[in-house]
Amino acid sequence: MNRNFTALGQDRSLERVARVGEEAHQIDIDVLPHMVWSARPDGHNDYHNNRWHEFTGISPDAVHGDAWLSLVHPEDRAAVLAVWQSALETGSDCEIEHRLRHRSGEYRWVLGRANPVYDSQGQLERWVGTYTDIHDWKRAEMALAESEERYRALVEASTAIVWRASPDGSILRGWGWEEFCGQVPEEYEGYGWLEAVHPDDREPLTHVWLEALASGQTTQSEFRTRHRNGEYRWVLSRAVPLRKPDGSVREWVGTITDVHEQRQAQEALRTSEERLRLAVETTSLGIWDADLVTGSLEWTAEAREILGLSPDAQATRENFFERIHPDDLPSVENKSFVDIPGKGPSYSGTYRIIRADNGEVRWITSNARTILDENRRPIRKIGMIQDVTQRKLSEDALCATEERLRLAMQAGRMIAWEHDLTTDYVMRSENSVELLGIDSGPLSEFLERVRPEDRLARGHFIDKINTSGSDTMEFQYQLPDGRTLWLASRGERAGPNRVVGVSFDITDRKAAEEEVWRTANHDSLTGLPNRVLFQRRLEQALGAAQQRGSSVSLLLIDLDDFKDVNDTLGHDAGDTLLKETATRLSMMVREQDMVARLGGDEFAVLVLEPLTLSHAASLAGSMLKKLRQPFTYAGRMLVSRASIGVAAFPDHDSVPAELMKDADIALYRAKAEGRGRVVTYSPEMRMMTEQRLALGREVREAISRNQIVPFYQPKVCLSTGRVVGLEALARWQHSDQGILTPGIFGAVFDDPELATAIGKRLIGKIVSDMRRWLDGGINFGRVAFNLSSVEFNQPDLADEILRILNLAKVPAKHLEIEVTEKVLLDGRSGLVADTLEKFHRQGVQIALDDFGTGYASLTHLKRFPVDHIKIDQSFVADLEQDQDDAAIVAAVVSLGASLGLQVTAEGVETEGQIRRLQEMGCHNAQGHFYAKPMAASQVAQLLNTWSERKEPDGATE
Repeated sequence: MNRNFTALGQDRSLERVARVGEEAHQIDIDVLPHMVWSARPDGHNDYHNNRWHEFTGISPDAVHGDAWLSLVHPEDRAAVLAVWQSALETGSDCEIEHRLRHRSGEYRWVLGRANPVYDSQGQLERWVGTYTDIHDWKRAEMALAESEERYRALVEASTAIVWRASPDGSILRGWGWEEFCGQVPEEYEGYGWLEAVHPDDREPLTHVWLEALASGQTTQSEFRTRHRNGEYRWVLSRAVPLRKPDGSVREWVGTITDVHEQRQAQEALRTSEERLRLAVETTSLGIWDADLVTGSLEWTAEAREILGLSPDAQATRENFFERIHPDDLPSVENKSFVDIPGKGPSYSGTYRIIRADNGEVRWITSNARTILDENRRPIRKIGMIQDVTQRKLSEDALCATEERLRLAMQAGRMIAWEHDLTTDYVMRSENSVELLGIDSGPLSEFLERVRPEDRLARGHFIDKINTSGSDTMEFQYQLPDGRTLWLASRGERAGPNRVVGVSFDITDRKAAEEEVWRTANHDSLTGLPNRVLFQRRLEQALGAAQQRGSSVSLLLIDLDDFKDVNDTLGHDAGDTLLKETATRLSMMVREQDMVARLGGDEFAVLVLEPLTLSHAASLAGSMLKKLRQPFTYAGRMLVSRASIGVAAFPDHDSVPAELMKDADIALYRAKAEGRGRVVTYSPEMRMMTEQRLALGREVREAISRNQIVPFYQPKVCLSTGRVVGLEALARWQHSDQGILTPGIFGAVFDDPELATAIGKRLIGKIVSDMRRWLDGGINFGRVAFNLSSVEFNQPDLADEILRILNLAKVPAKHLEIEVTEKVLLDGRSGLVADTLEKFHRQGVQIALDDFGTGYASLTHLKRFPVDHIKIDQSFVADLEQDQDDAAIVAAVVSLGASLGLQVTAEGVETEGQIRRLQEMGCHNAQGHFYAKPMAASQVAQLLNTWSERKEPDGATE
């Protein structure tokens, strides 16, 4: 500001001098505060005022031309002269700061200016200039610059970041912050610097800073801030207030110091100390420290705990030695702190103590050292004790274990050995003579007793140990007395040319493994190969046949009516039949062929070349004849029948699973065609099987679409003509083919999953229909429902159906369960009996369907709770023409009357049949004569319009 005023005064002086014109050099301008000079147009000085003389000490008249240049500081002359020459050449103003010699002999800083003066024609008349003494200002400016330079250098030399802030805490300027964290002034000024602070530290740091602003006191805090490399580093910030005379804060200054390494070192130290503490606690080390200079002794809490001392017990040497077991005390005292060269007196030992609190004897290990000063004088003793009772007991147990191991090796027929690969000498344990009949000696002595085919494996055994470090081998060994043992050797490499190992007798194990293999691969009842071994042999046979171009034939054999034997004569009779079958089949095959029991009453025969498919079919026929031959069991004559399916390679499939499937399809056909026959597989059979599977898929879809529904056929009392009940029959409401009967889809009832699903769907609909009829006041009597054999495999079948009745509030007396004799034969008889008994106890009637067509029907009437028998329609159809059928029907009706059972004739179609049945005394009839099966929606109308005497309607199937 002062410099500007000086320049303004100088400009005005020059203006006054310019007005005097060319006479200005004759006028004494003493009133001006500057040194004034003038020069001709060529730059030749011709005037200086008295201020010049006062400053330089040289008379104004004594300096003309370029003499003034000698007064300029030698270091500034070139610059001054260059500026002056440039002004002369351009005729323009010029200005320069330089040093001028003062009368005192020192050089002082002046501001020199020169302005050109032109006449009215624009011609340069002269130059007018001034010098202003600016020395004091220049010195102050230089001092300030030096101060700022020193301050800047100090900041740069310091590792700390320096900052200034206004009284309200907003940052004004920072030195080093940009280099540290990368924020430029526009980003960190004010409170922008907080963006670089770690998010977890911002709130506590802001709180500390606001408290400092409120109190006006010096403060410091540590926090994390983002470094320009992206990581967060710990820094220490200090803030100091600068105050005004009235005590208020003028501004804040502070530093930020990187303390990241120091903080990490502190954390590492803290972690190390914590680890040490945890290590001491974890390992239960007791530490003691004795100061030999002061006599003080300190014990850690762990040391007191080991000795059984209370926390306030005095730590003394006497207290410690009192705890040592009397038997060990002399040894401890004699060995305490023996001098070790280079380390000084030390002690290490294991001995017993007696705990002070409970008198328990414990083993401890103790280590201690005496610390010496530079003159080898003891100044401190430090030691540790640790309870090692468990380890000591374990060591004692180990010794005992080693002894037991030696005895066990002897008892377990095991020897230890060491083989020197350089000399081929084998060292063996003492019991080797007892086990092997030889002692230590050359390897050849051992190998000559090894089975020849195992000797080469012994060389591979050593090679593998050298490669992988260990190996195990099993081999046969002949004793001197001629007996053969199975031995196992386990070896490990113990050096470049040394192998150690054990050998043990595994003869008993091999025999057991042989038995296990035989058990796993053979049927326990018949002794024949089982399914696992048979399938493996079949795979091998097919593989060999494909390579040689030969044949393989497969026979699957299933005993017919085997369950009848079990049910009527018991399982012992069934087992005898299976064993007899196995014996007969085995007698009919060659040594290279195989007979196997696949499970239950199913057998398989594998016939190899040179027999072809035709030979195999012929063999199967012979087998049927052989199996039909009777044999005696428990004084009774038994006759067995079987069905056989035959398939062969290359006639059929080459894959084992597919060939088995071919034979199984042929067996299924044999049983479907009436059993007791041989069927050879053909591709058409697989097609039919696939159709059956396709039917299953369609029925599953029909179930999901709710297309399986019950149709109802009335059951009529022959004496009154009234409807006394209905039979629910399964129907498939096919979207394309209309209503389908079980004659189309009945095969699916052999599938347990489908049979169960259909049964659940039908019983739900039947109960719902009954509930609706009851609500409508319709008397329908009992509804009979046929349960398939696979449904009886469900243990909770009766409970589930009774639960559905209960949910619908339909009395159980309205339901009748029909079972065929196939159910009683094929099902699990015990489970079937229990299920039927549950139904019977709850009032559900049991009807025996298709009576007379099965096996041992009279037995079933005796064993099961039957209320009702239904005469099969095959006997009713020819009732009027066939006397035998008439006799059978009459017998069944008479049997029912004798046993108090209801009797219903099925398949009634003519009035003549009705009259004959009435004459015989049959109770009820069911058939197309009265009505075809109908949908549930038609039943109500039928029952409402039913007359007691219905005339024939001529209905036919």
